[in-house]
Amino acid sequence: MVALQDPVAPQPPRNRRELYREKCQDEDGNRFTVIVWQNKPGLSTVSYSLADGTPVHYEDECYFATPTGKMLTRCED
Repeated sequence: MVALQDPVAPQPPRNRRELYREKCQDEDGNRFTVIVWQNKPGLSTVSYSLADGTPVHYEDECYFATPTGKMLTRCED
């Protein structure tokens, strides 16, 4: 039996490496974890995703945006 992957679920590139995680929350207080990825070894480019693999966009030092438009802020704790 072969396990099929959900074609909608984002798959991380095989050569990227997790650098660190950021605790964030939305305006309703729901908590999320944003993972910062090094895209290729030896390069300084990074990308961002939620712990479930959903990509997020870095807006500035305080905010990340989800594909649905939800804004996440970094938590102080």
